[in-house]
Amino acid sequence: MSQTDAPTDQAKPAPAVSGYPNFWDILFLIFLTFALVCVAWVGVLSHEEGNKNEVTKQNGEAWVKWLKDNSEPRMQEDFAIESCASSAMERRRWGDCYNDVLENVKELKGLTNAFTGEPLTFIAKCDPKDKTTVGNIILEKIVPTPPGSAIPTVASQLVEMDAIDTKIALKVTVCDKGGYPIKVDEFEF
Repeated sequence: MSQTDAPTDQAKPAPAVSGYPNFWDILFLIFLTFALVCVAWVGVLSHEEGNKNEVTKQNGEAWVKWLKDNSEPRMQEDFAIESCASSAMERRRWGDCYNDVLENVKELKGLTNAFTGEPLTFIAKCDPKDKTTVGNIILEKIVPTPPGSAIPTVASQLVEMDAIDTKIALKVTVCDKGGYPIKVDEFEF
């Protein structure tokens, strides 16, 4: 038998493990803690941005609620906001109605853009390339086309000079954080 095949009587004892973390364990735990803090921070930021989108939708819903709730009453005499009332004798314009609504309706007066903190504005369209559209509202009138047309309706921005003395179909859309449109509702006013 050779010397290499013979069992050694002098086997080295296994080093005793203290049970405490070594340097690499501590480094791993620090890295893990840092990663968890970063994930929590990203979650908080995402929640805040999501809330801004929700506030933007609520702003659009507030306008829809007021316009729907006052659709029928404005057809009757002695409507509270005269410039929004229907009239067979006098031409009523959206610009005058809008200004009077902002002056007299407290629910709509204090609405602000959730992303900028500025007062809400009505714009022509949402544009992902134009960050000034973020958080704003689009108010469009929906006009039916003649019977037999390929497109049943045409939507265009409701501008200050548009007549509102009769019922009109409206569509409210809001712009999200990315500048993309979110449809809120279509209704008659």
